[in-house]
Amino acid sequence: MSERREIRMILHRPAGAVPHESAYKHTDVDGDRLLIATALHDDGTPGVYFRTDPNGSSVPLADLPALIAQLQVIAEASQAEAEEAAS
Repeated sequence: MSERREIRMILHRPAGAVPHESAYKHTDVDGDRLLIATALHDDGTPGVYFRTDPNGSSVPLADLPALIAQLQVIAEASQAEAEEAAS
C-alpha cells in the first residue's frame, strides 16, 4: 500500500495584494503608477491601501473629483470585505 503525502499551504493575503474591482488605478504623464485599493488588516479592520512606484505618482486636479468619489467606493468595498471575512 502506498503512503499518501500532502503539502498544504495557507496563505494570508496581505493588504492590497489582490486589488478589489473597486480599485483606482492611474498612470501619470511620466509613467509612474498609483493604485488605491481595499485593505484588510490582520485584526480584521478594514482600510484603504495606497501603492505607487518609487517616484510617486501625480493625479491632475481635473481628475480629483473622480478620485475622491472612487475612494468612497473603495472604502465601502473594504468594509464589505471585512464583514465577509468576519462571518
